[in-house]
This record gives sequence, structure tokens and C-alpha cells, in this order.
Amino acid sequence: MKRFWLALLLALSLPAWAAPPGVSARAWVLIDQASGRELAGQQADLPLPPASLTQLMTAYVLLGDLRGKKLAPTTAVTVPEAAAQVDGARVFLKPGDTVTVDFLMQAMLVESASDAVHALVSATGDSEADFVARMNAEAKRLGLTRTRFTNATGLSQAGHQSSARDMAILARALIRDFPAQLTRFAQRELAHGGVTYFNGNRLLWRDATVDGLKAGRTAEAGYCLAASARRGEQRRIAVVLGARGDAQRTQDALRLLNYGFENFDSARLYRAQQPVKVVELYRGARSTVSLGFLEDFHLLTPRGALPRLKAEVVTQRPLVAPVRRGQPLGTLRLTLDGQVLGEYPLVALHDVSVAGILGRGWDSIRLLFGQ
Repeated sequence: MKRFWLALLLALSLPAWAAPPGVSARAWVLIDQASGRELAGQQADLPLPPASLTQLMTAYVLLGDLRGKKLAPTTAVTVPEAAAQVDGARVFLKPGDTVTVDFLMQAMLVESASDAVHALVSATGDSEADFVARMNAEAKRLGLTRTRFTNATGLSQAGHQSSARDMAILARALIRDFPAQLTRFAQRELAHGGVTYFNGNRLLWRDATVDGLKAGRTAEAGYCLAASARRGEQRRIAVVLGARGDAQRTQDALRLLNYGFENFDSARLYRAQQPVKVVELYRGARSTVSLGFLEDFHLLTPRGALPRLKAEVVTQRPLVAPVRRGQPLGTLRLTLDGQVLGEYPLVALHDVSVAGILGRGWDSIRLLFGQ
């Protein structure tokens, strides 16, 4: 089931903060991982070349293949002739050499190595065109409305484009859908053939809370970075496109991450299937029904506001069977300092069928007399 995260950003807080100062990249966005809520952005939907940030989608497709057992980390790959002839960053693979999928993934994520990407695509059994079609299918499924891939490497090509917001959505999906694989995106260096390659994400050295995700650069795209950081139970994602240099993209992403942690709190208010309220039910095979959310309910607030938040449950009365799982039966009302901030539907967490004739009869009498 496609995951759906509920979130609230307190509207009265928006005038209190301007966009983080000093961020000068052409386009950028900052989001909260848990809720997916955007905290700040500039030209976040502007279609731009994403450079090697493209390889976040390449990785997403490949990680799906690994999970589906189509590939294994230890799968041996024979480097094809075409891989050794590609443009862009490389780890100088030699045609006919045998390397593992795991090594090729490292070369892609640390060095953005185009030769490693081509070898990985060949390992799936797809042509590059077929693999790119899979990338675009995933982009559509994830809701990346400004994204169209024409290759798997991120090299500049007509029509190959994305946006800061789309890259942030993709980064969030990677962390959400493949949490056990996140360490792949935090690898700082890779040694191969007597050469040590260093990850272009300089924040991996500057901030111990940063654990990914990808840096990229081409002459057309400029300097790009998708950075993820976790501090305590909070996680933020910053995407910077079109910076003028390595130092600028690094500083811009760090400013965004710091802004997100210093000004906002994100919390899971209720777990999926956790009863928020158990209410009386008439004419049912059960006398009560549990109300809550089918997916985790995440709340995003200005920093320090969570302890002052109050929740009130309003339910329909009387509730009469049958009840279907997912049926709206109430409302969660959230207030801060007496002001209503939002109302969210509460649904039945389970089915309740109609009671037998005796149970229905007794409850009909209770309903008649208002009991």
C-alpha cells in the first residue's frame, strides 16, 4: 500500500521565520523526512539538469532489484566494452574485468562513476533504454512531476531534467523504502586500482549527523547536492541545484539543514492502527469500535510548540453497525493555546459486522430510549 503521511505545519507560525539567509544556489528545498512537509524552498519546481543526482533514481531501481533477488551484492559482473568508453567520472574499469554488484554500487555512490553505472545496468539484463524506462516509471509512481530521465548516469542530455522538490521526494523515498541501505550513501571514500576516490558530499566530513545522500556536477547543471541528516529522532533533507561551486553547495545545504533542525519539531503523534479512541457501537457483533489512523500520523510544528498542543476527539453519535475498516467515524481536533489548528478524520481500525437478532433487538430498545 502506498504510504500516506499526515502532517500539520502551524499556519500562524509562518510569518515568524523568513527563508534561511545566505542560500544562493539557483534552486533549493528543505523537507522533513517523516512528514514530507516542505520547510523552505526557492524555485523548487524549476526544471533543471540534476547531474549525478540522477543516480539516486538509478540506485532506487537497483535496490529494488536487490530486494527482489534479481541481483545480489555478490553477483559477479563482467565489465562490458561500452562501460569503459563512457564520458563523465569513472573508476577506469577495464573491459572483461569481473567485479561485484556491491563494488559497482560503491563506485556509483562515492565517485558517480559512469562506467560503474553502465556495468550495473548491464547486470540487470536491461538495455539502457529499458532501464531508463523503469526509472521514469518509478518517477511517475512517486509523483515526480518535473522529472524526465533520458540516461542512467546524469550526463547532460536534451530533455534530461528534474527539480529540487522532485529530488527531495526521491531522497525521502530512498530513506523510507530502503532504510537498511542508507549506509551505502554515507561512504566517504573508495580505493580501486591504486587510486582513492572521495565522496563529493563534503558534509560527510563536516557534520557527523549527515549520512547521505549524493553530490553531482556537470558544466550545464552546476554543483548539486542532496543531503540528509538525522539529529535525535528528527531527520531533514536538503536539496541544492545549480550552485556555483563545491563550497557553495556544501554551505547552502548545511545552512538549510541547520535551519530545519533549529526551527521545527517533527513527532509521530499516533502509530498506524493505534486506537486514538474506543467508542460505543450499537447493533454490532462487538460493543465497541476503535478509531484511529491507518498510517502513521506525523505532526510538524514550530520548535517548542509540541508540549502546548492539545488534542480532542469528536465522534458521531450514535454509531451503528455494520462498520467497515477505514470508514470515517470521527475527527481529531488539534489546538494550540486555545486556537484550532486543524481537524483530521478518524477512521474505524477494523470491521464490525451486524449482531444477531437478539443483540440488534436489545440495542434498538437502547437507541429508542436514548441509552
